Amino acid sequence: PVKTEAVTRAEMTSYIETNARLEAERWVDVVARTQGLVERLQAEEGDEVHQGATLLQLEKRELALQVDQARVALEGARSTHERSRSLHERQLISQEEFENTRQQLQNADVNLQEARLQLEYTDVRASIAGVVMVRNVEQGDLVRTNDVVFSVADLDPLQARIRIPEKRMTQVRRGQEARVTVDPAPDRVFDARVRMISPGVDPASGTVKVTLDVPSDDLLRPGMFATIRIVTDRRQDVLVIPKKALLLETDEDDVFVVREGKAERVRVNLGYVDGDRVEVLSGLADGDLVVTVGHQGLKENAEVRVVGAEGQR
Repeated sequence: PVKTEAVTRAEMTSYIETNARLEAERWVDVVARTQGLVERLQAEEGDEVHQGATLLQLEKRELALQVDQARVALEGARSTHERSRSLHERQLISQEEFENTRQQLQNADVNLQEARLQLEYTDVRASIAGVVMVRNVEQGDLVRTNDVVFSVADLDPLQARIRIPEKRMTQVRRGQEARVTVDPAPDRVFDARVRMISPGVDPASGTVKVTLDVPSDDLLRPGMFATIRIVTDRRQDVLVIPKKALLLETDEDDVFVVREGKAERVRVNLGYVDGDRVEVLSGLADGDLVVTVGHQGLKENAEVRVVGAEGQR
């Protein structure tokens, strides 16, 4: 008893296969621009945020008082400057004294702007649109200047950076199609495109860096281990057989074909290999039945009985 499959026609591709970790196109650490206690959290990990969205608010009262103090100082400096202008016009004070009051006014104005800016910094905002990947603070924490409080990433598209042998670099071009698979979904194939090709070759490894764009999908995440296949050629309507039909006892490419109830050993010339399928260039015809189960130990011209899956049990 043997099990067979018919030779069929299908599309076959040639590809370069390698592995890489998926990365976000942009990953930005959001830092605090001023110091203060976390008064309110307005974003959580996984939230989608737009550029400029408030992620957290720091306690504002102390900085608001500093703004009021700077405003009062500015008003005082302005009054002093106006009085000195009047005195200077009547030549009752020197030019140097007048210039000093003008400089004091300018300094007071700068101090008010700085105080307002520090108050504005109590609203920590997203610098890019994307997804909140990391939150490093809790409500009530003391945040210091330049502390990283959030990380936001742009996940559309994701990217994969791979290295290919320099001898195959002529087979890759910008915009070329690629396929991506990940372990959590081994039966799904995600589309990708070659975005950039490094102009140089790494002399240590003899490889070229290639960057691919992988369109966003709810399943794909930065850091995932992915298998990347860059399609280098495509052939339409070619003869295809399962790889498991090939005999393993010899170095030649042979299969058994069932004809008139007997097993006939046939040598085949193979082309592209794609997963569990192989392309047949010669030796078989469309519709031939090749043995896929039971060919171990099978002899030339042996009588065989083709059975279904249930007959194998």
